[in-house]
Formats: sequence, structure tokens, C-alpha cells
Amino acid sequence: MARYNIALASLLASKAIAAEVSINPNGAIDRSLFSKIPSLVDAATKRFLEVMGVEPSGHPVCADPGFNMTLDDNMLKILSTMIGYEDVIAGLQQYQAEGITIGSTTDLACEASDAAVSGAPIEDGKSGDIDFPHGSIKAIATGGERSVCDATYGLKITGTPDGIGAYLADDKTIRVIVQSEGYGPLRIESYDWPVNGGLATFGGSHIQYVDYDRSLFSSYMGTSDMPASDMVVGMGDMIERVVNLKGELVGKRNGESETAVGAHYGNTDANGKYTMWKMPKEADWFLQSLCSAHLEQKHQWGEGIGLEDNMFITNEEWANFALDQEFVGQSAHALDLESKTLYAVGAFTNGGFEKNVEINPQSEDYVMFVSVSTSLQIAISGYNGAFDNGGVLPDVDIYPDHITDLRNEVYGPRTDGKNYTWPKNIVPYRIYVGIKGKLEDGSDAPADDFLARNGLKYGQIYGFAVDMNDNTTAPYDLWRDAFHKTADNGDKVEGKWIPQQWRWDGEVKNFQHDGAWDYQNKPPNTDDGSGMEGYQWWTSKGPDAAGCKTEHNSPDPRPGQTAFVQTSTCGYFGHLYVKNVAETLAAANGDLPAMFDGDYFVYQGETDVTQQIMLGGKGQHTEGRNATMNWDKDGIKNGGKATFEDIDGLEVMEDNGKLYAIIHEDSGSKLGERAMISSALEHEADGEDLTYYFVAMSGGDDNSRMVAGVGIPKGVACHDGESYVSGAHEFSGAFDTSGLIRKDESGSFVMKASDTGLVKRQQDRLVSINDKNILMTLQTGTYACGVIGAFATDRGGQWLVFKPEIPV
Repeated sequence: MARYNIALASLLASKAIAAEVSINPNGAIDRSLFSKIPSLVDAATKRFLEVMGVEPSGHPVCADPGFNMTLDDNMLKILSTMIGYEDVIAGLQQYQAEGITIGSTTDLACEASDAAVSGAPIEDGKSGDIDFPHGSIKAIATGGERSVCDATYGLKITGTPDGIGAYLADDKTIRVIVQSEGYGPLRIESYDWPVNGGLATFGGSHIQYVDYDRSLFSSYMGTSDMPASDMVVGMGDMIERVVNLKGELVGKRNGESETAVGAHYGNTDANGKYTMWKMPKEADWFLQSLCSAHLEQKHQWGEGIGLEDNMFITNEEWANFALDQEFVGQSAHALDLESKTLYAVGAFTNGGFEKNVEINPQSEDYVMFVSVSTSLQIAISGYNGAFDNGGVLPDVDIYPDHITDLRNEVYGPRTDGKNYTWPKNIVPYRIYVGIKGKLEDGSDAPADDFLARNGLKYGQIYGFAVDMNDNTTAPYDLWRDAFHKTADNGDKVEGKWIPQQWRWDGEVKNFQHDGAWDYQNKPPNTDDGSGMEGYQWWTSKGPDAAGCKTEHNSPDPRPGQTAFVQTSTCGYFGHLYVKNVAETLAAANGDLPAMFDGDYFVYQGETDVTQQIMLGGKGQHTEGRNATMNWDKDGIKNGGKATFEDIDGLEVMEDNGKLYAIIHEDSGSKLGERAMISSALEHEADGEDLTYYFVAMSGGDDNSRMVAGVGIPKGVACHDGESYVSGAHEFSGAFDTSGLIRKDESGSFVMKASDTGLVKRQQDRLVSINDKNILMTLQTGTYACGVIGAFATDRGGQWLVFKPEIPV
């Protein structure tokens, strides 16, 4: 949408009109209508309080004053010369008639069974079958909804929502923060926003927050008819400042020429020249495919152990660059929740990422090296170079061979004598170990250096390597994907966490110099005479070819464990442990260790899960099919796929030492993408398998509601002139809010806004799985019309709360 359309929308939805200002034929404004603005605590909230007996936290709830829009014939003629004005007018009329304020949408895009099977309504803007078999689900925000809060009136929820988290903005307020997965000019452009005091504008992916009254939020899942809008007390953008890989404030783009200072290097080469496939219509830069995120609170692992600041770790995932250009790649980003500053992080490489999470460093002894600080450990996952132009040209994947040639010119051949090949998905499991308070060269950093203070400047990436020559232990010379074809729960792989050769030095370079290529070489210090000659990076298909991508990961939240759970696009997942961490760090004498011992245990191989999935009478599709099978394009052809496919959402929750996994697929299912929750995780080699409880499904080309053009909210499904545009949806992020709302015996909240992350971890642990309030996101990428298209909010989605009800 061109800027004048967004300006038009802003004009018509301005506070003047929102206060019921009429525009009469001579342009006069009746300001007396301002006196009609109602109280911020509306009747619905008062009614809820009376019925439930819940005392609010004292916040004024954001309430819609309503608005009146009267446009005469001459005004309509003026507007008619603007592209897309009909959509804007229609969107405003829908806002006027239906409200569509943040949290007001109670209908759900997801469903328990196909409506054609369950008999649920197939009606635009309305829920289908919401008789979910293993818990209850409610919405707290929906794409296209608008803010009626004073400070951000008219700001809208963008899509598609992905990573989600929450923290206490103050003792009365739960702030839910969500990162959207937007693709800017490469797909659909969302409205842009200013950063760094107006120095630059950004489009693409957004990070937004909604504030909810804590008391009302804590009781929300116990009500049947209360909309989330009754507890909304604030909303806004989380990114106000952006700092690039060089540590510079990002500034205005210098057209198609080099931006010498302040370039956003996710869009450029090392000289700051814009090299993306397409140029933004309005923004200077765009955040390309922020793919998932994880909210980390300071000292969540113990007193002084962990990050020094609260942050939201996110990352750019993939990109389409111009075919003849060089580029830096895609970095991770750390959002300082206090200052709302987004910092580009170069220490993880620039290969693009799926999800990065903090794990427990177990390193009290390491404090001696960095004063009162410790090391930081982060688990890393993602493509490792998804910079081909797949999808740009029909049925063609064009790899940037000129970059591979440049790599070989400077660094070739590899240690095995072969030339480098494109590194996408040639990558092992990875962790990052950093030392807090250090600059890239290992010298002491100023106290106000945010990244250095949090161990994100001086550190090392370690990859998981196994002895492929050892015939006595798994994987018996099999690469990762092949091993999981027959792997069972409890199968164990012993390995080493070995540092890769590359380390971030603070200098921004083009991708041919990046650490993403290292995993085609043999691990360092495993040459002849090392005693480790058989060790290789345990990649999906070896050093020469791409296999399945490492997808979402999640930290092991239990005390005393330095570990995480990792998934794959092939549908397998397992538990990785870093062993003897405290002892290893102490022996390093304040430096980065030479190696860690490690183990991997399988939870689920790429094997038949149909007998492990409990549908609870739901998960029914048309033609007698059901959700024990995956129905991607191959599944449709072959009568269903018996394995998990592309686990693109994972979060592990703790219940008094027991772990449960929230599992979301991103398979392109034609009948409805699945969300599940596992039984308590265990990896004993006892012949017992995990159980997976079906939670919900959404979307799908052949789903009855999608074919009929049902959208949430009403009118957002697109029609191409012949039929409604249908497609797969995707459940994505998840987050445990239990610690934020747990109360003591007196009914008072236990956690305070001033508490560290350790308190939240402790309180999460004390809430049983069926009493947890779990945030989830649902991406509804087919919803791009109606109020979503009119106001350039990208594509649709919902922020959800899920309260499980499973056998324990």
C-alpha cells in the first residue's frame, strides 16, 4: 500500500473522528461530541467484575469511545482518486460497526474438527468447532484489531505472529510481547514505523506488545464470555531504536547506493549497499522474516547466573538477495526490553536462524574471571544459509554460486580436499558460550555496552560432533537424518561439543567469510594423532549435501541441567545435554573451554506416531481422514503421512520436575495444521513411547472453512475472482505464564516485577500442567484482505491462551 493510502487511513481513523467528530458538507467539525467519550472502564468490564468477584489491579482499561464517519459526495470523489480507497473506507466502516479493538475478537480461527464433519457453523467471522479435546483455548489478540488506548490510538496488530513471551511491566500489568514474521517487499509489505528518533523507517517484521491487567488475566481462562479487550490496558511497538552489527544507530538508506554509516546489514553487503531482491516501497529498511523469538529474564538460572538484562532474542531467518550481488547475511537480534533497543548480534554467525534460547551455564566458579558475572550459553538453530532464490521464480531454486566461488577462492579447498558447496542445512546441533563483560578481542568492555555486558560479543560457537568410526555406540556411521529413520525413544548418542574455527571479531564482512561454512571441514583438533580421528560434525547428511533443517529448540528449565530439546523439519526430536559444565568452565581459567562432553537422547524418531496420538474424539477431517496422520501434499497423495512433519514450534514446560512439550507443525497440511502437547517427557530405553494429545488444527487448502472463505475477523479471507484463497495455517510460538500469575495462600501474587527470572522459573515449576496458562501464536497467512489488507497489517493471526486438560 502506498504511503498516501496509509496516511488516508490514519486521517480517517484519527482521534478526532474516533471521538465521534462528524465531517459535514462545509468541513466544519462539531467539537461538542468530544464530551461523549465514555469512561475508560466500560460496562462489560464492570459486569465481569460483578459476576466473577475479581478485583482489577487499578488500571484504566482501554475502551473504545466509538466514532462517526460522515463523508459527503465531494469528499468521496476526492478519495476516489486514491488507489485502494474503497478498501480503506470499507475497513473503517467495519471498525465503526463491529469495533474490532484489541482483544475484542472472541471467535477462533483454529478448530477441533473440520466443520463439515462436526456440524459446526461455516460462517465468516465465526468460530467453527471449538470443543477442543484436551484443554480450552481463548484469544487475547487478533490480526487487524486496533488499539483504542490513548497513547497508541489506531495502531494495529500485525501478522503473522510467531515468537511470544510475557513479563511483568509492573506489579499490576502483564506485558505480552510478540514478534511477527513478515517478509517486506519479498512478499507482502506491512506499514512501516520510525526508529532512532526518525533517523530511519523499518518495515517487514514487527515486535509489538499488549498490556493486560494482571488480576483479570489471571482469571481469564475461568470465564466463558469475557473478551480479552476487557483487560487491555496498553499496546504499542517494542522497537524504538535499532543498532546495527557495527554498533551504529541505523539511519536513512542512501537509495541504491552505499550507506556508509548506519546501514541495516541484513539488507546489504558489507559496504552498506542495498542488495535485496526487491526494494521497499516506503521504508528505508525491513526486518526480513523474524522467525520465532524467546524471552529471557535476567539471572533466570540462579543468583548472578544468566543474562544481565531482560531481553527478547529473535533473528532474521532467510532472504532473497539479488542474483549478482554480495551480501552479509542474516543475524540474530537482541531486544533490550527496558530501552526498547534492538541490537544486531554477530556472534552467532550471519547464516540466518530459526530460534535461539538461553540455557543454564552452571558456572558459579566462572564468576571469578568476569567479576560478579558468569558465562552465557545459548542453543542455536536454523537454516545456516537460506539465501537462495527459491520461490522467486516458479519451480526454480537459484543458489548464489558466485558467493560459493568467492568462498573457494579465499578459503578453499576444504580439509577433505573438496571445494566448498552452499552451506544451507549443512550444520550440526550448536551452542554458543560467551563471557560477559568482554569486547570481541577479549578486552574489558565499558559497563554500558549492552551486548558485551550480556556475553554477546566475546564468545565461541560449539558444534555437536560424534565418532563416526566407533562401532560400539550409536550412530554407527549414520548421519543425523538417516539415524532417526529407525531411532526409538531412549536411543543415546555420545558426542563432544567442539568449537568451530570461526569466531566473531566485530568486523562486518560478506557472507563468503562467515562461520556458516565451517561445518564442511573436519572439526578442529581431530586430525591424525589427536585420538579423535573418527569425530565428524553430526550434520543431517554429511559435509556435502543439505538435509533436514534444525527447527525449534527449547531450554531444559530444570535446576542443575545444561540442556535443551531440539526438533527437525523431518519430524524427529530429542534432548541434548552439555555435561560437566561447571568443572569444564572452572578448568578453562577464565577463557573459553577447548571442548565439552555431551549426550543426545531421542524422544521421537522419524517413525510412525499414529498409535501415539490421542485425538480425544476430535481431529476429524473430511472423507474419513483424521489428525493421527499428517496431510501435507505427499500425505494427500499417499493416504496420509504417519510421521510428524516439520516441527516448527516447540516449547518445554516444567511441572515439578516433569517436562511437557508443546508441539506445532508447519508441514503445509492440506486439511489442517496440528498442535499437540506431549505426555511427560522421558528418554529411558524401556521400550515405552511418548503419547501426544491433539490440541487443535487450523487452515488447509481442502479444509471446509477455508474453502468457504471463513476468516477471523470477518472479511479477511481473500478471493481471487474464482474462489477463496486457502492454504495452510501454522501454530508457532508458546510461553508459560504460570509464574507470572501464581498466587500464595492469601491470594496475593507471588512474583514481583522487580524479581529476577529465577523467581519465575521457580513459580512456573510449582504449577501443574493442567493448571498452566500457556500462550500460543497462530499464523493465518491466508488472511490478507479486509481490515488486514486495507491497513497494511501484513497477514493475519491470533495470540491465544491454552489451558491443558490431559491425563497425568
